[in-house]
Amino acid sequence: MKALLSDLESLIRTHWKTILGIMLTFYLLYSFPDIKQGIMDAWTGK
Repeated sequence: MKALLSDLESLIRTHWKTILGIMLTFYLLYSFPDIKQGIMDAWTGK
């Protein structure tokens, strides 16, 4: 168990930018309809 935690800590420490990028991409893809609707409402002045 201790080795697993050590490996996870090492993985996060070395690849945190990649992990953050993947999480941000999933968030943007998940919320894309809301973002698109907000842009369209602002564009049309609603």
